[in-house]
Amino acid sequence: MGGLSRQQTLLIGILGILFLLSLVILIVILTVKHFESFNDNNNQNDDSPADSDGVNGTLPNNVRIISRLEWVAQPPVQTPNELTLPVSYVIIWHTATENCSDQAACILHVRTIQTFHIDSRHWWDIAYNFLVGGDGNAYEGRGWTKEGSHTYGYNKNSIGIAFIGTFITVKPPERQLNACKAVIDMGVKQGYIAKDYKLLAAKQLIGTQAPGAVLYEEIKTWPHWSALP
Repeated sequence: MGGLSRQQTLLIGILGILFLLSLVILIVILTVKHFESFNDNNNQNDDSPADSDGVNGTLPNNVRIISRLEWVAQPPVQTPNELTLPVSYVIIWHTATENCSDQAACILHVRTIQTFHIDSRHWWDIAYNFLVGGDGNAYEGRGWTKEGSHTYGYNKNSIGIAFIGTFITVKPPERQLNACKAVIDMGVKQGYIAKDYKLLAAKQLIGTQAPGAVLYEEIKTWPHWSALP
């Protein structure tokens, strides 16, 4: 039998090109839908929790809570005790590390802090319920419902929030302060923090410099700060 004619060869080539174009278009459509779905999940409102611990993707003022999954947390050595909600205290710390100004650097700090707390302190998990970074994001630590290991004598009835960095002589950037305020507001709105909560610095309760002299003076101007526990 003779080979394919020139017209037949050309037709097969055109069909092959059309098939490849269709495949590329399909891949593009699926990719776009994937990112749309991802963005929808990360921009849900405060009344629709992203997971069982009530951690949302986005808070007011474009503050995002970076979940444990996103910062690749180790699983806890043991499951921490449950908090009795709503808690009466919000306790502010700093991590006494370098500051961070972008998400990659903040994630590195959070992972390093968790490793230090587990391997060197022999705690079950990262100590804080949340951390806030100089990138303007909040990072899920033990979350809303698990007891932290940050302030001896107060862990059972408090949410501990740590500012990533050292704030003895410098003030955190506004977006870091706003991230902390947004986390607290969310906690009150969703019933994790009592409406008449007291805001305290760690140094008011135990022998530590945290959250640093400058940050301490800042939080003393916030609503709910209390001179006494």
